[in-house]
Amino acid sequence: MKKTILLVDDDQRLRELLKDYLNEKNFQVFTSEDFNEAKEILEFFLFDLIILDRMMPTGDGIDLIKHIKKSSQTPIIMLTAMGENNEKIKGLKTGTDDYLSKPFEPEELYLRIENLLKLYENINQTESLISFGNYIYDTKTNSLQLNNKEVYLTEGENSLLLKLINNKNNTLSREELTDKEFDESELRKVDVGITRLRQKIEKTPKQPKYIKTMRGKGYMLICKEI
Repeated sequence: MKKTILLVDDDQRLRELLKDYLNEKNFQVFTSEDFNEAKEILEFFLFDLIILDRMMPTGDGIDLIKHIKKSSQTPIIMLTAMGENNEKIKGLKTGTDDYLSKPFEPEELYLRIENLLKLYENINQTESLISFGNYIYDTKTNSLQLNNKEVYLTEGENSLLLKLINNKNNTLSREELTDKEFDESELRKVDVGITRLRQKIEKTPKQPKYIKTMRGKGYMLICKEI
């Protein structure tokens, strides 16, 4: 299967050139021209890699990286005209995996893509299965199984569980578990989502063994890698 790439950049000419070039390299490339559109696409589709411009008309690529990394380990390459070291450091601290300053050679981008995909493939081979009790979550397929039978999760439940898995054995605040800029209604949605997950996972939902409430701090998933 072809690896899928989401390319987010407000420069139409660059989008078209890179899409054609990467298609020739046997990638399936999807494009977005701005921050808000990219966020909507990422709510419904998973990609093997994301190429992201730093500055866009409706938002900063740094904020989009934060949004992506809350619920996904998808590798990200940031493209930007901001080549200064402090901007690179800011991007790397936020979670971008690689950084390429404009202008650049398409071949260099291709090589960086190949290196990142190989790196993540090796990581995923050893860390793709996460277990808690008799449950096993496959981060490659984003699916939960109990005794070799799939447990149905809604999109929202799956997204919430994946955030907990990506931060397994660490406390996540309710704010960190929200999908949007949080307000009280969004925080209540997190609590409702946790309750529903517990009903599907915990033998005794009111005395949870796996999804723990850390009083005054948030929630933690107790699990281990297989």
